[in-house]
Amino acid sequence: MVRELSGHEIDALHYELLVKDIIAAAERLPPFPDIAWKIVSLVKSMAPVRQIEELIALDPTIAAKVLRMGNSAYYGRQYGVRTVREAILLLGDKRLLQVVVAACATLYYGPGNSADERELWEHSVNTALLSEIIARRIQHGAILSLYTASLLHDIGKTVLNLYARIYLHSSLHEIRGESDRVQAERRTLGIDHQELGGIISRNWKFPPDIVSAIEHHHKPEKATKYEEISSIVYIADTLALYFCKQNDRAHDKTIDPESDPVFKQFGITLKMVEDFRNELKVGMADVAKALGSV
Repeated sequence: MVRELSGHEIDALHYELLVKDIIAAAERLPPFPDIAWKIVSLVKSMAPVRQIEELIALDPTIAAKVLRMGNSAYYGRQYGVRTVREAILLLGDKRLLQVVVAACATLYYGPGNSADERELWEHSVNTALLSEIIARRIQHGAILSLYTASLLHDIGKTVLNLYARIYLHSSLHEIRGESDRVQAERRTLGIDHQELGGIISRNWKFPPDIVSAIEHHHKPEKATKYEEISSIVYIADTLALYFCKQNDRAHDKTIDPESDPVFKQFGITLKMVEDFRNELKVGMADVAKALGSV
């Protein structure tokens, strides 16, 4: 005789199937473009500019972003950059690789047509720029890894947001008022964006330090071996959200680095926070605009 399932058992089964479906959707995301790693390899091997230019020219999205960045007012250009070669020479290796990673990231989550998608992309770019600012201030060497992890730290939200709309008839944006965003995601959908981001970045075969930072950017102390890079992404993410809220009168506009053990670990003070905000707002606004355009 077949036993009837109780309502609780049916709910638990639906919950389990939902989590499996979400993970399967994350695993179906197309791989991170191979061209990115080819360009990274060429740059790191100090290949001739001609080879790098020819490879970039194969991808119109990357080429367009490189040209936009080359014409960014941040670099104080007095005349327009007309070719990819000129832009490569102007940007230099570090900035060029950051632009390439950003161009590839737009394939997955930005900028979209909805306000939520645009906000997610803008937050990701600001977090990436802040991670670079912070890394320079504390003299951390792994800027490209930090930038990549910060730019993609919320990649799990691109999948979770779809399921939130289907099953909750709302977006993740609408539950952001919860005191613990990660717990709210796990309670409503069975998995959080950190865990999902870890699954996605492993499938993309990212280096373990980047995977760890994506997977633990809300709880960097759980990253063990890669706690430092995870902590810097946490700080950049926290500040990017805080700076955004400063423009919203409905939110508290204060932050206390002294009460946050991760901020204290790196000696981040309120004065430094204000310096970071000014640098992001004044010095990097044009760069953010260039990166945010496809």
